[in-house]
Amino acid sequence: MMLEFLDFNFAEARKAEEGIPKMPKGINTNIDINNAEVKNNILKLNFSYLARYMPHGSYIRIDGRARFKGQDVKTAYNEWKKTRRVTGLVGEQIINAINYSAAINSVFIARIFNLTPPLIPPTIKFKKPKKTKK
Repeated sequence: MMLEFLDFNFAEARKAEEGIPKMPKGINTNIDINNAEVKNNILKLNFSYLARYMPHGSYIRIDGRARFKGQDVKTAYNEWKKTRRVTGLVGEQIINAINYSAAINSVFIARIFNLTPPLIPPTIKFKKPKKTKK
């Protein structure tokens, strides 16, 4: 499955009351596929990306649409129609394509509201130097 197109239709952010800590204890990310259809061997999806800051409840939400093509399009659509989810490698490809694009773009929204970007790089830790024998 290959991403052919991804576009955003709507975005909103809510910053909780003043006095909240700048660094949240966690950020929960959720991606929902709201609608899907197949036409001419192309899977069209409408999605919502939500990054919710814990525990204070600030959030960034982005709604958009995406198109995928490939041999697994009909199988993915049929699974979504039955269960409202797409699993396996194809599901991972879809969710990761949406997550990558939405998370990168949500950094700009977070900046406007002085929120921590929901794309958090791994923490760097220093190793203690090994003691050498004298």
